[in-house]
Amino acid sequence: MKTKILAIFLLLAVSLPVFCTPPEGDDKVVLSYLDLNDTTVEFVAFDIHSMILRKKKGYLWPAVKVAFFKDKDELKFVVTAIDNSWSNMFVPDETPRGYFTVNGRLFVVATKGEDFPEFSKIFSLDESVPEKTFYKADNTVKPIAKNPVWTYLHRGEEMATVLDSVHIENLGR
Repeated sequence: MKTKILAIFLLLAVSLPVFCTPPEGDDKVVLSYLDLNDTTVEFVAFDIHSMILRKKKGYLWPAVKVAFFKDKDELKFVVTAIDNSWSNMFVPDETPRGYFTVNGRLFVVATKGEDFPEFSKIFSLDESVPEKTFYKADNTVKPIAKNPVWTYLHRGEEMATVLDSVHIENLGR
C-alpha cells in the first residue's frame, strides 16, 4: 500500500511541472511598473476601485485595464473591469505599456494609436519595481459576463468627465 501511494506521489511530482509551465510564444506580455503622475487619472482609478469594491459582485473583477487614445485632439481613456479569465485584457488594437496598483487592485495601462506624447506626462517608469510577466487569455475563453466599461474625457489636471458607461449592472448592486 505504501509503495502505491509513493508511486502516485512520484508520478505527480514528475508530471505536474509539465502541466504548470507557462505558455510559450506570443502569449507573454512583460510590463514595467508605472508611477502615476496625473491627479485626474489617479482620482478615476481610485473611484473605479472603490466602486468595484462596494458592489456585491465586485470580487469577480480583480483587475482593471485603462486604455488611452486621442480623438480629435482630445485625450480620452477607457476603463474596463477585467474578471479572472483575463478576457479582453490584451487586445490586438492596443499596445500594453505597463501597470500600476491602487489599494491592491491591478491596473494595466495600454494605448491606442501610433503616437501618444502625453504618456510621459501621465506616467513615469519606476525601475525599483521589477518587471512582471503577464499571460494573454486564450481566445476561446469568454468573460463571466460582459466587462463593465467606462469612457472618460480627460479635461486637464483636475477633472475627467464620464462620457459613457456600459454593463455596470454586472458588478451587482
